Amino acid sequence: MMQGTLGRPGVVTLTTTAFAQSADLVQAEFRLARAEFSEKLANFRAGLIMLLIGAIFLIAALGMVLQALVSVLIAAGLSPAVAILLVAGGAAVIGLVLFLMGQNRLDPEELTPERTLNSLSRDKRMVEESLS
Repeated sequence: MMQGTLGRPGVVTLTTTAFAQSADLVQAEFRLARAEFSEKLANFRAGLIMLLIGAIFLIAALGMVLQALVSVLIAAGLSPAVAILLVAGGAAVIGLVLFLMGQNRLDPEELTPERTLNSLSRDKRMVEESLS
């Protein structure tokens, strides 16, 4: 190891150390990005599953409940139109809630790896400061 005057490390040693630390930092950032991306992908999958389940539930509920309840309500004396509106309204509310929950999880802003981007920005400033 080359030493400068007064026992301090030389420019070559400092530069080599800075580049080695920068390489380690970049590798750590890639590991962080990979972990954060996996987390975001899991949230995306959960949102997509909720969206699909909500859509399936909405379709199934509208079909089956309308048929059953229309028959019951008609037998109880209600008109077919009123029976259909009551059943369709309830199924629509349930389906809409599930659909909106899934849609919120698919928001592009939720998929942005914010911690990684912030960390990369800090690391960039630190490397620039150490090399200047």
